[in-house]
Amino acid sequence: MRSPWDLYNDEDGLEKMARNAVDRSEGQLVEFSVEYFGTDKLLQYVIERVSILRCLRLIRCYSISNEGIIEVAKKIPHLEELDISYCSFPKEVLENVGQLCPRLKSLRLNCQGYKRPHIECDEEALAIAANMPELRHLQLMGNKLTDYGLRAILDGCPHLESLDLRQCYSVNLDGGLHKRCVDRIKHLMLPNDSTVDCVFDAEIDEYGSDYDEGYPSGFSEIDILSDDEYYEFSDVDVFSDFEF
Repeated sequence: MRSPWDLYNDEDGLEKMARNAVDRSEGQLVEFSVEYFGTDKLLQYVIERVSILRCLRLIRCYSISNEGIIEVAKKIPHLEELDISYCSFPKEVLENVGQLCPRLKSLRLNCQGYKRPHIECDEEALAIAANMPELRHLQLMGNKLTDYGLRAILDGCPHLESLDLRQCYSVNLDGGLHKRCVDRIKHLMLPNDSTVDCVFDAEIDEYGSDYDEGYPSGFSEIDILSDDEYYEFSDVDVFSDFEF
């Protein structure tokens, strides 16, 4: 008999479990979450069989392409929550997602924070600001945005209620920006705030070493909510509601 650890490291087995779970939902899947083993083929399988998906979490899914994410956005324009943390997608993906999913209310785009070398980049922030006006919740831990990008987000996302900027060390909050954030955002986390409550590894890379993609493939969770049943493939709900 195979041990649970054997299954944990078997990408084919995990994808088969995911497909079975999708089938069991009978088209009523509203939330889909995977970590490490997600692929374009798996996403295609989901969107061909589900019409009401509102929440999609793809954590550390290195095998998902830009085209794969954009195809999902085309097929589920009613998507309200997206988590693509610890992935590597260009600004064009964010632009397409924002334009194709106008109801998007929650975005998590976390990455590993590091202090050196000091790099500033507002591309993702500007893409969010220009294309996701309905956002209520935004988590950008470890992002390289600057005050310029933050101002753009505040201007372009007028309904924003919660904003997580922990480990965003290029944000200085100068020129009244700190007061604007405090006055405007109900749940605000600043660059140097504690990460002790994070459910994922938020350790800072002090020297900006390459992010290690050599983790064993793993299964995070697939949560399926139907009219009368709830299936959970994890011991704990590692992604709770977006509250700080």
